[in-house]
Amino acid sequence: MTSEIALTDALHAWRSHSDDGARTLLDREIYAALKRMAVARWSGHGSPATFQPTALVNEALAGLLDRDVDWISRSHFLALAALQMRSILVDHSRRRQAEKHGGGMLAVSLSDSDLSMETDSDFLDLDAALSDLAKEEQRGARAIELTYFGGLVARETAEVLQVSVATVENDLAYARAWLRQRMRA
Repeated sequence: MTSEIALTDALHAWRSHSDDGARTLLDREIYAALKRMAVARWSGHGSPATFQPTALVNEALAGLLDRDVDWISRSHFLALAALQMRSILVDHSRRRQAEKHGGGMLAVSLSDSDLSMETDSDFLDLDAALSDLAKEEQRGARAIELTYFGGLVARETAEVLQVSVATVENDLAYARAWLRQRMRA
């Protein structure tokens, strides 16, 4: 595994298109990490035939390259990737729902919870609930977003949010309980 500093430097070089070696490193390391994040959304649930993990990663990377962002670290990049993936998945679900009132399956689940999204409508309900949670408990909503959509572990999430790992774990416990209750209502 490449060091955090090397990946951050490679992200800077890649973004400025100044180093072909950075592209090779990122293809190997960051693309693989993003692909794992995307595949995790489908693991154990089957893949929606209309939108594959590779397409999600490619679309997310294209959106990230268009941004004028100074990547602070690998975790910062993955956090922004999580936001980008959430946005892409929500847009995809909205398009599919508009085309086929509730058609198709998009199966995702929150780690360590009993929430399960089986349809585009369920996924959009989760997105709305997460937005409502952010109004009440922004850091908890952000922690869910980073772990669920971004696949970040507690240590990486703590780095992005600039809090302790214990705080992240508490925020996640509260947010998961809040979302479980909201989604059951």
